[in-house]
Amino acid sequence: ATDPNKALEMLERQPLDVVISDFLMPQMNGIEFLKEVRRIQPEAVRLLLTGYADKENAIRAINEVGLYHYIEKPWDNQAMLNIIRNGLEEKGLRQRLAGKVKELDKTLREFGELETRHRFLERELEMAGRIQRSLLPESFPSLDGYVFANLYQPCEAVGGDFYDYVHEGNNATILVSDVIGHGVQAALSTMLLKGIFQETAARTCDPVELLTEMNGRLHRILPEGMYAAASVIALELDRPEIEFANAGLPYPFLLRGGKKRLDEIALAGPPLGLFDDAAIVQYESRKARMEAGDVFLIGSDGLGSIIGDDEELFEDRAMREVLIELAGMEGGQVLEKLVERATTFANGRPQPDDVNLVAITRNER
Repeated sequence: ATDPNKALEMLERQPLDVVISDFLMPQMNGIEFLKEVRRIQPEAVRLLLTGYADKENAIRAINEVGLYHYIEKPWDNQAMLNIIRNGLEEKGLRQRLAGKVKELDKTLREFGELETRHRFLERELEMAGRIQRSLLPESFPSLDGYVFANLYQPCEAVGGDFYDYVHEGNNATILVSDVIGHGVQAALSTMLLKGIFQETAARTCDPVELLTEMNGRLHRILPEGMYAAASVIALELDRPEIEFANAGLPYPFLLRGGKKRLDEIALAGPPLGLFDDAAIVQYESRKARMEAGDVFLIGSDGLGSIIGDDEELFEDRAMREVLIELAGMEGGQVLEKLVERATTFANGRPQPDDVNLVAITRNER
C-alpha cells in the first residue's frame, strides 16, 4: 500500500498474516497505524521499520501495539526474512494451540451424560498420552565419554513434564522442563515447547541464549499465567565439563563418584514465558567439571514433592541422604534406587506430580 489509509482499507477487506510498516509516514506514524492494524486484525504479525533516532518509540511500541519485532534501518534482507519466518511459525503455533483447545471444549459440550463423557475422555486422554510420549526421544544421543539415563512418570494420562535433545557432531544440547500443571493444557504446551526448542537449538547451543530466546517466544504464545520451568545442559565431546543454565527448575545435583560426595549447584533463573521484562528475565550459565564416575542429576520437582508419614517432603532431607549413599553408582542405577527409596518414603500415597529426571554419567573414554 502506498499510504496508511489505503493499507487499512485493504485490511478491512482481506485477512493478512504479516504487516510491515515504516515509522515515518504521511497522515499517521507507524505506531498509530499498527494500533489500527491490531484492532482490525489482532492475529497479524506486526513489524516496524525504524531509524536509530526512533528506536525509543519502537521499544515503546512493543507493548503499546503488540509489536512482534522492530527492525532498524538499514536492514539485512536475510535477517528480515528470518524474523518474518519466525513470526509466521509462532502465529501457526498459536492457531494450532487454540484449535486444539477449541476441539477439546467442543468435545466436552457434545457429551451431556457424565458417564459417557467420562469414558470418552479416558479414551482421548489415553490417545493424548500416547501422542505425548511419542514426542519424547526414543533414546539419548551416543556421545563418547558420557552415558545418559532418564526417568519419566506422569501422574496422569498426560503430563506437563518434558525432555528433549539436539545432537550434532561432538555437541549435545539437552532440555529438561516442567510446564505448570499436569493436565491437557500442560501437555499441549509441551508440544509448543518441543517445536521452539528444536528450532532454537538448531541455531545456538549456548544455554543462556537458548533460554532467553525460548522465553521471549513462549511469552508471546502461552496463555496468561502459563509458564514452564526448564534447564538446558550443553555437552562437548572433547571437554570433561558440562555447561548449564536454569529457568526455574530445582537446583541440580552432582554426585562425585570418586569422593562419595554430593554437590548441590545453586543456580536460579525465572521460568520460561512468565515475564518479558529484560530487567527480570536474565539467565546465567554455570560450568561443572566432571570426573569419571561423576553423575549430573537434574529434573522437575515431582519426586521431591512426595510426602512422607510425618508430612515431610522427600526433598527436605531424605533425598539428599539417599543421593549421598548412591554416589559412585552409574546414572541409571541412581535413578532406579532413588525411585525405590521415594516409593518407600511415600508409604502408599499416590504420586502428587509428574516425575522427570535426567542423569548424565561421565565415564572413561
